[in-house]
Amino acid sequence: MRRATSLRIWAACFLLGLLHSLPASAVTVTALAYDATEDQLVMTIAYRGTHENHDFTVQWTECKRLDDARSQILGLLVDSAPNDLARQNFTKQVKVDLTSFTCRPSKVTIRTSAGFFASVDVPPPPKKQSPLSEARNAP
Repeated sequence: MRRATSLRIWAACFLLGLLHSLPASAVTVTALAYDATEDQLVMTIAYRGTHENHDFTVQWTECKRLDDARSQILGLLVDSAPNDLARQNFTKQVKVDLTSFTCRPSKVTIRTSAGFFASVDVPPPPKKQSPLSEARNAP
């Protein structure tokens, strides 16, 4: 009986040690918003690792047109250090420039490899003022 108990304790310690050394796979987007002033997506990302120097990029799928004149697109959030050991919690704000983003107006969904997803509506591109219209309004 004593031998079975010590075997269970050893197995539990082994599993805990194994879990402690697993790579960081839990990346979540804790906030996602569209900043109209800067024409950017703004994400707050929570992740685990041994260092905070993770870079995040978005890989976009094909833009799909919906019935109501809007579009829909999925972006996969990619971590530059996916095999970093999950030792500490970190957060980082990431901004994605949308000035050349052609899938608009659209529902943008960001998904992580851990299966987390968040969505935000992105309006049509901001109207650019032409120099001629400014000149007409001058005194």
